[in-house]
Order: sequence, then structure tokens, then C-alpha cells
Amino acid sequence: MLILSRVCAEFRDRNGAVIHRVTPQTRLTFQEAPDAIRDDPLFRMLVNEGALEAAVTPVRKRKLENEPQAGTDASGRKLPEKDREAPERKKENI
Repeated sequence: MLILSRVCAEFRDRNGAVIHRVTPQTRLTFQEAPDAIRDDPLFRMLVNEGALEAAVTPVRKRKLENEPQAGTDASGRKLPEKDREAPERKKENI
């Protein structure tokens, strides 16, 4: 899976062994990470917070590579679901 992390993190398996590490040198760069990091609660927390973007499918990978800031505000945090890609209201001519 391709990831883009805005923070440093260390992902562990169920036994506590480190399976992937995001260091200051690799932060804000695209990295291939093992799918097993999805089982770490830290992974889910960082994705929900907007500090980590993950792409599993080829389509999602291309979208992440082309638009890494899509769906985030100026600080890099994810926008609430209701605010993302909200449809515009049509203006009525009265």
C-alpha cells in the first residue's frame, strides 16, 4: 500500500514488533508500506485525523500521487465528511 504521512510514526503488529516506521527523513514522501499496518490502532487514528493518507488500489494510488492535499484544510487536517465535495446550491433567478 502507498502511504503519505504528515507525522512520524511507528506501526507495530499484534506482538509489538515494529513492522513499519515513518522517520523525519521519510515523512511527507510517498512510501510503500506493508498492508499489515492497517491492523495497528495508530494507523486508523492517523487516517481519521488526516495525518496519514493511504492508497490500496491503483486508482487511489494515482489520485494520492496527483492530489496529495485533496480533502484537507490549510493545516493538512482532513475536512469533515459533510464539508468534503459538498454540492453547490443552484441559484434561482427571481
